Amino acid sequence: MAHTEIIDGKLILRDDWSIEDVHQAASDQNKKVTDDEAEEVLHLIANNFDANLGIHWETFYAALDHVKPDWV
Repeated sequence: MAHTEIIDGKLILRDDWSIEDVHQAASDQNKKVTDDEAEEVLHLIANNFDANLGIHWETFYAALDHVKPDWV
């Protein structure tokens, strides 16, 4: 997923995640989320990002459990 890109003449390292990734993480747990819930998961992850931990599938699973606590 990680890739480099030139933005405003500067080389940037990007690791893009999308709503489809949230749906995949939910599917991995045999669950479903709406697009609105998937957006909430992405915002939750972005607003609590810790560069020491990074973003990975476990991050998505934890965020899904937070957004949909009735799953736990």
